[in-house]
Amino acid sequence: MDIVDAQVHANVLGTEVTLAIMDALGIRGVLFDEYLTTADDGAAHPGYRLANGAFRNIGPNAEAAALRHPDRFSFLMRVDPLDPGIEGWIETLAAAPGFKALRTLIFTPTEGAVFEGGGYDRLLKAARANSLPVFVTCPGRVSHLAHYAQRFPDIQFVIDHCGVAFDAPRGQATIDDAVGTARHPNVAYKWAHAPNFLSTTPYPFPDLEPKLRRAVDAFGPERVLWASDYTMTRRRANWAEALFSIRDSPSLTQDEKAWILGRTARKILNWPPPEKPGTPAPLHPHRPPGFATGHASTTNANESLPGA
Repeated sequence: MDIVDAQVHANVLGTEVTLAIMDALGIRGVLFDEYLTTADDGAAHPGYRLANGAFRNIGPNAEAAALRHPDRFSFLMRVDPLDPGIEGWIETLAAAPGFKALRTLIFTPTEGAVFEGGGYDRLLKAARANSLPVFVTCPGRVSHLAHYAQRFPDIQFVIDHCGVAFDAPRGQATIDDAVGTARHPNVAYKWAHAPNFLSTTPYPFPDLEPKLRRAVDAFGPERVLWASDYTMTRRRANWAEALFSIRDSPSLTQDEKAWILGRTARKILNWPPPEKPGTPAPLHPHRPPGFATGHASTTNANESLPGA
């Protein structure tokens, strides 16, 4: 089976360790979202603050991994809707080898006001101009995503982290709002962090089965994709448990598993499987690591990162 993990944080484990785990588990591809630490002002580094207060993320390690191993790694970038140069920045990102998608996170009341007040139009117009999918993390505000899905029907949206409220007690979060967006054909659903938010049982998390079945029935397997986010959730479920809970799910058919574990991500990311899996590719001769996002930094093995 062609397995693609649709979220791992680059530079937490390091590229070579990540590759070794992928090989052991049979994972052919990983979508990197680079994350290092969250500053006191809420900025998710690596990146830098712009003059107007917006924060521009960069992903040098994710980009370097995608350049060196294009058959194994691709990456997305978090973007701030208030970035004054967002059109040019997204155009630059879109030109980087291995770049596949945008991601935006709405956590604070200020960010929520921008989201609910129509402040994402520039970001989404730039995404549309570059044919990029947009992953959206908006706990507590998932129902408002329907507003953008209607206005931008040609953008592929992906609801992050099961679309649940992050502050709900474990096992009490609901997927109701996320399921409600399934009527929009341009909205997909990322099954990630489910053991953290939706389960109170140990592996293999049997209480997740009816919720997973409900999500797949609502969206269809071709609009559900799996992500371990192992680098953030390993205290609740290790990488193998996150994968095997889907691979061995009694409620899914083999065809549904093939879509959720890889085919959906390949389709959304426009990332076809390699013709010869495992064949290393040389670095691009004219685009060294950091082409779009800066110079590669060193590996951070912090075990207690609070990222999403």
